[in-house]
Amino acid sequence: MNATASAAADPIKVYDARWESHEFDDAQVTRLFAATCAYGRLIGVDTVVFSRDARLAAGHVMELGVAEALRQGFRVFVRPEPVSTPQGYFAALHVSQKHPATMGLAITASHNPSPYIGVKFTVPTVQAIGYDCGPLGGLTKVRELYHNGQTFPSRPGSSLQLLDLTREYIAFSLQSANISPGDLRGLKVVLDAFHGSAGPELFTALTMAGAEVLPLRLIPDGHFPTGSPNPTSQGKMKPAIELAQREKAHVVLGVDGDGDRMVFGDARGILTAGFVTVPILQACGVAHASTPLPVLYDPKVSPLALAQWGKLGVQPVLFRNGHSQIKDYMTRIGAPAAAEESGHYYHRITLGNLAVSSENSIMTVLFFLGAVKRDPKLLDRLWELEGRVFTTGEFNYQFADDAVRDRAMAAVLDHFTGQGASKVTHTPDGIDLQGTVISKGVDLTPGSVRLDPGWYSGYLRVATNEKGVVRSYFSADDADAGRAIEQQTRAMLERDFRGKVID
Repeated sequence: MNATASAAADPIKVYDARWESHEFDDAQVTRLFAATCAYGRLIGVDTVVFSRDARLAAGHVMELGVAEALRQGFRVFVRPEPVSTPQGYFAALHVSQKHPATMGLAITASHNPSPYIGVKFTVPTVQAIGYDCGPLGGLTKVRELYHNGQTFPSRPGSSLQLLDLTREYIAFSLQSANISPGDLRGLKVVLDAFHGSAGPELFTALTMAGAEVLPLRLIPDGHFPTGSPNPTSQGKMKPAIELAQREKAHVVLGVDGDGDRMVFGDARGILTAGFVTVPILQACGVAHASTPLPVLYDPKVSPLALAQWGKLGVQPVLFRNGHSQIKDYMTRIGAPAAAEESGHYYHRITLGNLAVSSENSIMTVLFFLGAVKRDPKLLDRLWELEGRVFTTGEFNYQFADDAVRDRAMAAVLDHFTGQGASKVTHTPDGIDLQGTVISKGVDLTPGSVRLDPGWYSGYLRVATNEKGVVRSYFSADDADAGRAIEQQTRAMLERDFRGKVID
């Protein structure tokens, strides 16, 4: 391959870089790291921290990245063994205490099937970047450098050091969650790690905290022999739930391939993230502050869950999906926490004199388990709330082309707004939600969260990485009304625009 990467072959996506291993050769992957290092140099980076998950391709991709960073003269720290992405963020934060101009590169493909690989990027100080998000445009600038054909010269002065911070990461997480060894004694927890990289560190932390852990798919295995490591996919948590039923476990946990997506539940099933967030907000000290603190949520979080947040004195703030974008906005508005219905939880994390908006899955799990330990009836109350909401789950349709897709989505939105629903496409300060929220009977005015009888809420958006696809999701306080909304939507998409159902 020559110095100019093919515009048709582009590993950079909206939130990170992601590709199937066979799609790019070593020269193209090296070019991605060359562009990334050149971008780092433009924003003043002098140090790069590499981490990786358990994927089969991760080791080789990391070697290519490390070699390029050393060639370009950077101080390089490497965590060679598989670890979770949150531990990779911690490593970057740890190194940043001595070397403030640190970039973090986590080699991972998150919850995707085994053939995938990719990179998640942070810049000083552990600020996640995405497309049009971050200094000089973040990944927009990286993409420009990847494609522009320029060469990046070798530089002297590089160095290499290996890291092993698992013990420090676990101790930090326990301390941050205010959990001491033995505090969770008496709790029985099913942990399904899906053969991802987060299993061993979560098992170690929960055992240190005193919980009895019943593990499933604990050993990291990049083949992912039971399928894609995504606990939110339909039916994926069934073995864990059945084990909890047999062993009378108190809590069920599932975590994705790189450890930054989680689900919580018990022998009854899996709870939605909005309700799980309620005890987490209480445990992390966000609730009932002297001044209501903003907490971000994505458009799929149930309005009933947001009403519960409001009872905690929290100010729910609607924001778009996207890990890097959410964390950037948290920092901008001073939000101490955020949650996405997809199973992502974010915190304001402090180490020494540095504070960042990031994920720490061990900390999130400990907040939840600590709340369950203190209040044995907590899960009963969460299930009572869960039972009061009907949700469709996300359903997806693909159309002949993007023009038909756009007409189909517009027709659905016009149908419901014609029946009195409101429509929101931007945050109050003008940020595009990358989709449309439609709702009726929902008032989320700060300080006065209110739901009228018969309320419903939906979120429709176009897929970012697939052509001609509309993704839809609804929740309602009445199952019959919710099913009717889903049926009306499906009928329009299928009958009127000949959409085909896809996963």
